[in-house]
Amino acid sequence: MYKVLLVDDEPLVREYLRLHIASNHPGWEVAGEAMDGQEAWEMLQEMRVHLVITDIKMPVVDGLELCRRLSQSENPPIILILSGFDEFSLARDALRFRAQNYLLKPVVHDELVEALTQVTAQLDRKFHEELAALAMGKVSKESQAQVVRQFLKSLVSGDSVEIKALYPLVFRLKVQLIETEGLIMVLDLDEDRLAQKGIPYGDISVFRFILNQITGELSDTNGSGFVFLDEDQHTCVLVTGEDKNHTQHKCRSLYEKVSSAMLANTGITVSGALGTYESELFHLQYSHAKAAETLNHRLFLEEPFLFNEPDENVQLQRLAILEQTLSSLQFAIPDRNEAAFLMAVKRFFESLPHISSVHVLKFGLHLLRQLANGPLERQGGFAESAYQHLRQMPGNPPGLSIQAVLGLFQEIFHCLIRGGIEEPVHENEQDIVSRVRTYIYSHYAEPLSLALLADQMGISPGYLSSIFHKTMQESYIKFLTRVRMEQAAKLLKATPPVKVYDVSEKVGYVSVKHFSHVFKQFHHMPPGEYQEKHLSAAEWPAL
Repeated sequence: MYKVLLVDDEPLVREYLRLHIASNHPGWEVAGEAMDGQEAWEMLQEMRVHLVITDIKMPVVDGLELCRRLSQSENPPIILILSGFDEFSLARDALRFRAQNYLLKPVVHDELVEALTQVTAQLDRKFHEELAALAMGKVSKESQAQVVRQFLKSLVSGDSVEIKALYPLVFRLKVQLIETEGLIMVLDLDEDRLAQKGIPYGDISVFRFILNQITGELSDTNGSGFVFLDEDQHTCVLVTGEDKNHTQHKCRSLYEKVSSAMLANTGITVSGALGTYESELFHLQYSHAKAAETLNHRLFLEEPFLFNEPDENVQLQRLAILEQTLSSLQFAIPDRNEAAFLMAVKRFFESLPHISSVHVLKFGLHLLRQLANGPLERQGGFAESAYQHLRQMPGNPPGLSIQAVLGLFQEIFHCLIRGGIEEPVHENEQDIVSRVRTYIYSHYAEPLSLALLADQMGISPGYLSSIFHKTMQESYIKFLTRVRMEQAAKLLKATPPVKVYDVSEKVGYVSVKHFSHVFKQFHHMPPGEYQEKHLSAAEWPAL
């Protein structure tokens, strides 16, 4: 309910306004009436109203002075002026003191209806904005940051539905990116270094997460920009600055810090690329696209680097050849056209001044990344199988020949069209499962994934999952959980007692809450109760 104060020295005018408002505007309540500006001012010190309708000419304190006083007060009400035809100049002066509008006397019914309708709409908008601001104020800092990250991801990917949904939230948060000038810097792991270190393919995402976290922490510390992940899981940073040169300098500084931190913590190097400098928020999509394209230059170098926009014909020609090669390969695989596949690979490597194992790894991993976003995505084992072939490349062979490269990619092609490696028949399936069980019993306290177990056995995850379930009549994850719960029960029965959170860590659980939930499902009681029950039984043996 909105409240209005009526101010006029003529009782008949106040009565007309009061009756009109009561009968035509159910959302309004007349909170009070005053005969002059002084009386109204004193009443307003004691009450809060949304609207003041005041005459312009009154004794003691006129409407113009009342408008002036209200304009200087905190959170003043809306003001409507009533004036005679010959008082227009006074009404115009009142507008300078933030009066909303004026109505000529005698007040016409339709004009009063229209004026109150406009004021109601204005107050409704203000109420909704204040409510939204209050709601956004209660959102945690991390939730606000998540909104910004998701908005930027949607922006660079061109997801119009997400953009429309999130833009009002970003606007409400008053984030300093709405009116910004800057560019997108894209960072990514040098995956060839991961392969050389023997990191399983399924664990690459862990290192990408570490890169994103390190970049976010360093960016927050230095105030460098907003960090988010794009659809390809690249770490992206919106970096703003006074001008293009200043922004690029900030990018180089952040890249050096991130590279040093990643190398020190993981031994993995990072490459990056700068997009175009844009002055409009919604043009950042172009900046990101250019950075992602420019980042592909790392396929032609052996060392990590921060790339800027290419300005040489050789660089542009190489990118064009890469794009044509990937397009040809993606058509050749579903057609099972080995000749076309190898011809495209040959054309790419012949465009390089020389061929090294690093070039082969970089190109092969880039191909797997592209294929993982396409039709082969549903073939679970293809990437891991191809990755194993790539890792078999010799470290630094002298003068790697094009024939050797084509031989490798021929094997990868067969792997891709099958969706996985044909497993060796010389080892009995039961022997493989037995080795997996032994490995689980020895390493149950460590993070164990199907991909890691398969990598340890030298087989594909899909094949391991199949033979394990067939042999054990349960999945590997159920077997692992059973082993962990049996070991947890032994620890909880131990004397002296082991604390529940220590037991959780000893059997491979990071979260005590999750451990307790799984333990209760397996043993039908919480771990604390299980421990207390067995300790009590040990103290009071049955007679």
